[in-house]
Amino acid sequence: MIRVNNLSKQFDSRGIAGLHALNFTLNKGIVMGIMGPNGSGKTTLLKILSGQLNSDQGNFETDGSVSLFPTHEILTDMNVQKFLISKVTIDVDDEKKIQLARDLADTFEFTFQLRQNLFQLSSGQRQKVLLAAELINRPALLLMDEPFTHLDPFTRRDILNGLFQFIRQQGITVLWVTHELEEALKYSDIVGLMNFGRLEQLGTPLSLLRNPRNLFVAQFMGYQNFIPVKFEQGVAETPWGKWNASLANASEGIMVIPDNAWKMNEGLEAQIEESYGTRQGIEHRLRFDGRQLVLKTMPTVDVQEKVKIMPIWEECFLIPL
Repeated sequence: MIRVNNLSKQFDSRGIAGLHALNFTLNKGIVMGIMGPNGSGKTTLLKILSGQLNSDQGNFETDGSVSLFPTHEILTDMNVQKFLISKVTIDVDDEKKIQLARDLADTFEFTFQLRQNLFQLSSGQRQKVLLAAELINRPALLLMDEPFTHLDPFTRRDILNGLFQFIRQQGITVLWVTHELEEALKYSDIVGLMNFGRLEQLGTPLSLLRNPRNLFVAQFMGYQNFIPVKFEQGVAETPWGKWNASLANASEGIMVIPDNAWKMNEGLEAQIEESYGTRQGIEHRLRFDGRQLVLKTMPTVDVQEKVKIMPIWEECFLIPL
């Protein structure tokens, strides 16, 4: 569990960098992904929570020990098992220390490396061992600042799968900073999106995807198609005609069209400027009414230079200007 109360940190007189009155509570075992642009305060938050930096105002409470990963890597001539045993600080006998090391080796699949020295390991194996060293004392709160960014996607996915399975089993509360949207949505219970030292929006991954609070959140959630609209008597005026949608107490808004929420071969004509492959299919960049739009199709769909497009109304939504 962690409770953050009005946490603030200022680095200069302008008051832009740092943190500004952060408040949130995570119950035991909850995983919170922290996202945001560079300089938005993510690492500052972790440094305060780990005791590396003092806040100017506010406080936080936890219900146990706090561990930060990654930490400065120190290579020794110890083998992996001795290194892990040396990291045990909880009050257990030597046999239990050995068992803790072997259990984590089994969890993160480096059992066959227990007798190897740290410097003999690959980068991916070494990261697994260093992570195990942070977990061996079963911290109540685990802080992670962009872990495993330098690893290849397969090794990274392998480590993350094992890590979050272990975290769920042990009931460890986690705050982790990541720039990978797919990972944040997959592994987090709660996502906090930061901007200029403030929490722009905090909620479940689905709530941020389905109900982004503003344009900044929508863009960070990966949406790319934004059409300004005006409302009249509860109806939005769009380039494709009237849409039965509106925002409370607003005369204008922004229509958000997900990349795959298009009907083809009906509606209005757009010019394809660029097409390229992605993991989700083929992404097409279109020129429409003086702005760029994005449309995704399956690889088997044949798309010509010009195409007629129409939004799938049920999959679109509105955000405030």
